Amino acid sequence: MNSYKLIVLILFAFLSVFGCEILTGKKEENTNLLAGLVVLSSLNTEIPFEIVAAGKPGVKCGAEVSSVAGVSVSGSDGLYIKDARFYVHDVKYVLSDGTTVDATLVPDGKWQTSSVVLLDFEDGTSDCSAEGTAETNKIIRTTRAPGNVIGLEFKVGVPYSLNHMTETTVSAPFNVTKMQWSWLSGFIFMKFDWKTTDSGSTVASTFHLGSASCTGTAPAVTCSLPNRSTIRVTSAQGGGWIPSANPVYFDVQKLLDTTNTKSAAIGMCMPGNANAECAKVMTRTGLISASGASSGTHAAFYLKP
Repeated sequence: MNSYKLIVLILFAFLSVFGCEILTGKKEENTNLLAGLVVLSSLNTEIPFEIVAAGKPGVKCGAEVSSVAGVSVSGSDGLYIKDARFYVHDVKYVLSDGTTVDATLVPDGKWQTSSVVLLDFEDGTSDCSAEGTAETNKIIRTTRAPGNVIGLEFKVGVPYSLNHMTETTVSAPFNVTKMQWSWLSGFIFMKFDWKTTDSGSTVASTFHLGSASCTGTAPAVTCSLPNRSTIRVTSAQGGGWIPSANPVYFDVQKLLDTTNTKSAAIGMCMPGNANAECAKVMTRTGLISASGASSGTHAAFYLKP
């Protein structure tokens, strides 16, 4: 619930107990004030994101993913997530004619600024306890969306202008230690860690995405592998998109599809040292692993049907 809606609910409760005259002493003025706040509460749009497996909800720390999906995850019947977080920026609404319009992000001092959002699906429990936190964020908040929206477009990662900050301390959502690399390489754009327990053997793997092959001195840094993918998801129903009913899915099964999740070969997957298994995961996020450019195609994100 956003802050404006909370204010309205509090005022409704207050006025129902004490009457309409108590705020300003004039019933008409208070009625107008309340009406204005009701309008204000409707000016924001909340875009929910949900982590799923093969389109099925229930993926969380401590849950065996193939049991959620009903199918094995790239050959594994014993896969558990250990971390799932990523930054997004350059958020746009996709209109019915295929064009886009910039979405105006609503800063909240915690998860999003006017340009960047941190989405966090882990809750610090079970297998996520080593590096996770109890707080989660699964929503992008914008000012009210246009009426002819059919989808969403965004870039995964932190924009270049913010990725190589020289400040020794940074504000939220950039102050998450586990999402930071060296200041030269910038932030971890996407952090997805997992383990498999097939055949009684535990294999831990990580996928840490960010800019790589960087040179220079912050903030004047050049990276030959930028690794910022552009993601576009649109309604498959041919009509408009209602975010509250059709969240953006981040699908673990589709992310890891074709990757040998049971093998230690993937190990610590990061751009710049990407082996064949690692490159497959990068492809599923919409990247060309060899160049770090956005490919225009992806598999891990889509709107709930």
